Amino acid sequence: MIKNIAHIKFRDSNIGKFEHLHIKDVKVKDNCVIETDDGIELGNVINFEDVDLDLLNKIDEETHKVEDNEDNNIEGEDVSEEIKNMVDKETHHKNHRNKNKIFNIIRIADENDIEQFNINKKDSIEALKICKEKVINHNLDLKLISSYYFLDRAKLLFEFIAEERVDFRELVKDLASHFKIRIELRQIGVRDEARAIGGCGICGRELCCRVKRSKFETITIKMAKEQSILLNTMKISGQCGRLMCCLAHEYDAYCCLKKNLPKVGTKLIFNSVPAMIKDLNPLSKKIMIETEDKRIIYINVHDLKNKNGSLVANIKTE
Repeated sequence: MIKNIAHIKFRDSNIGKFEHLHIKDVKVKDNCVIETDDGIELGNVINFEDVDLDLLNKIDEETHKVEDNEDNNIEGEDVSEEIKNMVDKETHHKNHRNKNKIFNIIRIADENDIEQFNINKKDSIEALKICKEKVINHNLDLKLISSYYFLDRAKLLFEFIAEERVDFRELVKDLASHFKIRIELRQIGVRDEARAIGGCGICGRELCCRVKRSKFETITIKMAKEQSILLNTMKISGQCGRLMCCLAHEYDAYCCLKKNLPKVGTKLIFNSVPAMIKDLNPLSKKIMIETEDKRIIYINVHDLKNKNGSLVANIKTE
């Protein structure tokens, strides 16, 4: 079933899919009152898209299977314990919410909704200060990151990070008594903290999580290996201490480019001498081979010919 849906950005960094056919004259950049899993919120329309709902659900199911069973399974791989621990933490904080769930637009926002949203934004800053004081009073080992009033003020959300599980039941009671509203404390990962604080990556540019402002993708060691990136924690970890978001940016392109290239370890004949492919660069289409007599030679992919099921490269050398 094909349906046109609206992509709406809300709560600073979340982007979701929303039904809009029951609302007249919805346009890009319109502010809308929306209903999400967490509550009533205000967001703005980014664009519209025709989607196949059956295909969307199928993709989400397959994605969950891959995340659960394959991508972060690095047992037996030649990977340091430090990187394995990094991946274990990444898996622990993985969020299995349905990323392709379609929500509902309640109405186009009016002046009252915009005014209420701005009031909530100011009150959230004061609420965060009060919550920090109460965290100290309750002697809890957690770090508050943000606070958020939902549009209808039915709930006040506090996000925090902590090294271990924290019993914050008494804190919730104290906050509920003070604000006279439903309170939710949500533990988030260090990637969310890095997004909130911001900064520059090792590339010298602003952090991807701040620039893209979308839901976090699942980043795996496999992505780094496909791009022939050195498996060094300094090279593949971001400021949050997790695998860098940018590992996913070119992963699909590398997989596509390497699809028709011979794999590392493939044997061939180079100028009548047995050799083996030791490395390859899918962008430049260059291959590094090592001959039987231990010579290292770089050749182009188009120099390889398939003769009787074997790869052969005959190149004139000086």
